[in-house]
Amino acid sequence: MTQDEIRHPALTGAPWPVIGVRVRREDNNVRAASWRPAPHAVPEDVLLPCTWPELERLAEIATGRSRARVYVRALGDAGPERRLVLCLRGAPGAVRAEGPLAPVAELLAARTRAATLRVAAVHREAGRAEQAQLWRARARRILKEGRATRRGRSVRATSAGLPTLGRHP
Repeated sequence: MTQDEIRHPALTGAPWPVIGVRVRREDNNVRAASWRPAPHAVPEDVLLPCTWPELERLAEIATGRSRARVYVRALGDAGPERRLVLCLRGAPGAVRAEGPLAPVAELLAARTRAATLRVAAVHREAGRAEQAQLWRARARRILKEGRATRRGRSVRATSAGLPTLGRHP
């Protein structure tokens, strides 16, 4: 078990955001994952990661700022539950979640924001006010990006990548 897996709050019983993914297992290993119904796949609640680089990338994918793919992997030997976690390409044992992301994109963005706020709460409970504030700011950023996506334009598209100083064309 890696250090990230040991520290994942869900393994300590803390509530943690999940998203539904259809998973096909063979010999207790994940063989396929899909956002939509797939042969021999069963719906499972898959945890969101708890590190900022992964959450940031998932938020970018969910809001359409990145065309990267989402993957699923086992979260170590977490007992009989065999918990799974969303991850990015290159993670050991990662299996790509197939199918269009559009139907679950808004939900993924919301759950990513919820995971970010949960990390902020963990820091606040531990007395780390600066870290909690940083994570809340990250959650606000995810919220703003999601709103820009729903309006049909992003800050980057509006300004063509240039600063607009608050003006919208």
